[in-house]
Amino acid sequence: MKTTIKKWGNSQGVMISKKLLAQIGIHQPVNQSIDVDVDGDRLIIKKISNESKMDKLFEGFDTEKYFKEHPGSHEVNWGAPVGHEVW
Repeated sequence: MKTTIKKWGNSQGVMISKKLLAQIGIHQPVNQSIDVDVDGDRLIIKKISNESKMDKLFEGFDTEKYFKEHPGSHEVNWGAPVGHEVW
């Protein structure tokens, strides 16, 4: 892809097509973390995982299977109100 560098406020910017971003696994580019590095005369852009620690903890967890194996109510009784929770 051939493009040009353009002024963007006090910086410069390059537009990257969705097609190119998709090739490196970026399908939702808004707020996607990336790593930009220099190798000689090349800029290298790498996707950084935005997956949270909680997402990683539950990766592969099958919610439907869990609830089938553990039927019944899954509400938690936290006890009586102790502050201003109830108005």
